[in-house]
Amino acid sequence: MNKDLLICASVAIGPRGIIGKDNVMPWHSKQDFYHFRTITTPYPCIFGRNTYMNMPKTPLPNRLNIVCSSAFDNEYINDVFYAHSLESAIDFVKFSGHWDKLFICGGSSIYKYALEKDLIDVLYLTKIKDRILRRQVMKNPESFCYFPYRTDKILVKPKWTEQQIFYDEGILPPESDKIKVDFFKYTRVR
Repeated sequence: MNKDLLICASVAIGPRGIIGKDNVMPWHSKQDFYHFRTITTPYPCIFGRNTYMNMPKTPLPNRLNIVCSSAFDNEYINDVFYAHSLESAIDFVKFSGHWDKLFICGGSSIYKYALEKDLIDVLYLTKIKDRILRRQVMKNPESFCYFPYRTDKILVKPKWTEQQIFYDEGILPPESDKIKVDFFKYTRVR
């Protein structure tokens, strides 16, 4: 059993804290996809059922995909492990002894639960800036799904340290002119 399992979370947040619309991300960022793949491969990735079922490609390659749903009793189906709860998913990874970290990858209720239970050691936060999407959110805010907390209120010193992540020039794929992406790593001070 691996007692020193690092529990990470990865979230991309758009204007006003949005993380989705109709169970999908309301933006297409090649840089965010590259960053997500880079930080999460080859580690287990945990998703809520709605988030997982609405991903464009499943299961994610080169990673153990774990779906949390109370409708299942900790079982493998088509190369995906379905865990009854977030704790069951974490215990499964811990007791396997194969990995030293895992990633919680959404949605909103899983992030909320993990933060409330103080489970997250490291949070990778991608900030998506999109002027057109910002206007859409302002016009129709109830049609979007939001990160459960304002990050500027919960990811504060001295509880968390902040580090901006930069990639060498030419590493990230080119991005649309309308989108700007910034990457951050928050580490919980224990």
